[in-house]
Amino acid sequence: MAGLEFIWHGIEDLEKAFVRAGVQADLAARENVKVGAATLIRDAQNNFEGAHKKGEPHVGGNKPNIVTGNLRRSIMADSLNHYGMGVYSTQVGPTMKYGRRVELGLAPTGAYPYFGPAAAKVRAEMAAIATANWARFIKF
Repeated sequence: MAGLEFIWHGIEDLEKAFVRAGVQADLAARENVKVGAATLIRDAQNNFEGAHKKGEPHVGGNKPNIVTGNLRRSIMADSLNHYGMGVYSTQVGPTMKYGRRVELGLAPTGAYPYFGPAAAKVRAEMAAIATANWARFIKF
């Protein structure tokens, strides 16, 4: 019984193209998380408005004031974690323990959200951020 023999041309090029596409997708995903985290930090820090000395009353509207600046400066991201191709994460938030009380109003002064509004804004912008990064990194 005669067997069939196939000769595949271009398989090596196809394999290289898949590897290249994987690397590009991974770079785009990494940049999405980096840009998203940086945008969230910037927006949360920009949500502080007005200033007063410690012990004095709140100044102005519904945004938190800068008293010492510690809470605003404490908003940062952890290191970038890579779990697999195209899978990255980081955590963003304030490191000051009283940040939650300011955000949610668990203090007698009331709620002055700064992080939630910034997170909502970044969620709305993520599609555009991802689209820009895919265009930047994915080359066919």
